[in-house]
Amino acid sequence: MTIRTRLTLRFTGLVSAILALAFACLYAFCWYFISSDFYRRLDRKADTVGELLIHQRLGPPLLSQFTRLRKDQLPAQKIAVYDGRNSPVFITNEQTPLAVSTKVLDEIRKKKSKKFRQGAAFVTGVRYATASQQYVVLASAENRYGDQFLRRMLGVLIGLFGAIVGVVAFSGWLYAGEALRPMQRMEQQLNHIFPNTLQERLPVSTDNDEISRLSITINRLLDRIDESFRLQRMFVANVSHELKNPLTQMSSQLEVALLNRREPAVYEEIIRSVLDDVGELSTLTRDLLQLSQVNQTSAVGLLTDSVRLDEVVWDIREEVSGIHPRYEVTVQFDELPDDFNQLTVPGNTALLRTALKNLTENACKFSSDGKASIQVRVKETAVQISVQNQGVPIPADDLPYIFEPFYRSRQTAEVRGNGVGLSLVERIIRLHQGKVTVSSGEGQPTVFHLELIRELTH
Repeated sequence: MTIRTRLTLRFTGLVSAILALAFACLYAFCWYFISSDFYRRLDRKADTVGELLIHQRLGPPLLSQFTRLRKDQLPAQKIAVYDGRNSPVFITNEQTPLAVSTKVLDEIRKKKSKKFRQGAAFVTGVRYATASQQYVVLASAENRYGDQFLRRMLGVLIGLFGAIVGVVAFSGWLYAGEALRPMQRMEQQLNHIFPNTLQERLPVSTDNDEISRLSITINRLLDRIDESFRLQRMFVANVSHELKNPLTQMSSQLEVALLNRREPAVYEEIIRSVLDDVGELSTLTRDLLQLSQVNQTSAVGLLTDSVRLDEVVWDIREEVSGIHPRYEVTVQFDELPDDFNQLTVPGNTALLRTALKNLTENACKFSSDGKASIQVRVKETAVQISVQNQGVPIPADDLPYIFEPFYRSRQTAEVRGNGVGLSLVERIIRLHQGKVTVSSGEGQPTVFHLELIRELTH
C-alpha cells in the first residue's frame, strides 16, 4: 500500500470517526428531547385524569366523555386507573389493551412514578394516594410523529455522512498527492542521478521544511557515495598498477633466466631478486588487507582495549630502531602526569601500534639523518603525539593528498613503498575518533600530529 493511500485512509477514517460521533450525539439529543417531551405530555394527561377521578371524584362515565371530547388526543392513547387491589376502576379506549403486570404497578406505588416502553407505546405511571388506598394512573400512547421524524432524521444523517465521507476521501487523496509531490520529484531526480550523473545534486528550497532538510541529507549522502566511488576507482587503478610492476619484473627475470644456461651464481641472484619482488607483493597484500579491515562499521568490535600510550611509544622506539642500523628514535614527554591513567585511551592496541610504527618508520626513512622524534603531551580530554623528522619538506601541493591510498609525492617516488601506510594511519586514527594532521615547510621539521581522546562517543 502506498503512502498516499495510507494517508488518505487515515485522514478519511479520522474525519469519519469525528463526524459519526457528532451525528450520533445529534441523533441521541433529538431522541432524548422528543421522548422527554412526549413523556411530559403523558404525565399531564395522567395528572388530569387522576385529579378529576380521585381527588375531584368525577364519575367514570362523565370522565370518559370528557376525555373523548378533548382535541389533544394522542395516537393509540389509553388511560387506565387501578385501585389498591390492582383492579381497574377506569379505562379509556378499551379496544386497545394495556397489559401491565402487578409487579410494575407495585413498583409505581413504591417509586411514585415510572416511565417505560411497552412495544411501540410510551407508558407513564403515577401514584395517587388517598386516606383509604393508593391508586395508580397509567397513560400510554404511540409517538408516531416523533418516531417518523427520527427515522427521517436518521436517513438524512446517514446520507449526509456518506456524502461527506466521499468528499473527504477525494479531498484527502488530492491533498496527500499534493503533499507527496516533492517526494515524487525527488524520486525521479534520484533515478536520473543513479547511475548516470553522480555529480548532480537535488535542488534545495529556501524553506526550512522537512523536504529541504531531507534533500540536504541526501545530497550529503551523495557526496559520500561520490567520494567512495572516486576512491574505489583510484584504489582499483593503483592496486592494478602496484601489482603489475612486481609481477612484470618477476616474469621478465624468469623469462631471461630461461633463455640460456647460466652459472649457479646468476640463478641465485635471479632467485633473490624474485624473492624481493615476492616480499614486496606480500607486504602490499598485507597492507591492503589491513586497510580493508579498518572501517567505521567495525569500531564497536575493535575498540575494546585500554591502551597505555607511553608503553606503546617505548615499544615502537625499540622496534623501529632495530629495523635498520641507521634509524634512531627518541621519545620526549612534555610533562608526566601524576595519574598515569591520563596516558590511557580506549581503542585497539594492535591498530594503534601499527599507526605509530608506520609514522615513525616513515619519519626515519625520509629523514636526512635517519632520526625521528616522538613527543607526547597530555591534555585535559586527549593525548597528543607528535612524530617529526628533519629532511626534505613535503611539497605544499602534495599535503592535501598524502593520506589517500597509493598516493606518492614526487620526493617519495624513488623510495621503496606502496603508498598505503599513511592512508592506514588516517583510517586507524579516525576509527578511534581522533584526528591526524601534518605540517611541513622549508627550513622546518616535518611533523605529524595525532590526537586521541580519552573517552569515545557512541
